[in-house]
Amino acid sequence: MNIDGENLVSLDQWKNAKREGNFSDYLKVLSFNDLINESDSLMDQLKRSEEVEDLFSKTRVMMNEFTLRLEKESRHLADSVKDLKKQIEDKLH
Repeated sequence: MNIDGENLVSLDQWKNAKREGNFSDYLKVLSFNDLINESDSLMDQLKRSEEVEDLFSKTRVMMNEFTLRLEKESRHLADSVKDLKKQIEDKLH
């Protein structure tokens, strides 16, 4: 590592990336029905929670998984999900 820190990663960034990777791996093994159920659960958490940043991260990962699966079935539907994801990200940033 360089002394000037150009190869350093903050611990929080590393934890978030690891958490997102684990959640993504979890979503990949779910059936489509279970993925929908998981998204319903996440929506309920979003409505009740004040810790939006962590839930936003999970939402982004989940929308990526939906997009990947939908691209195989319907490119138009996958593009709609991508647009929705972009709108949500724009509103939150």
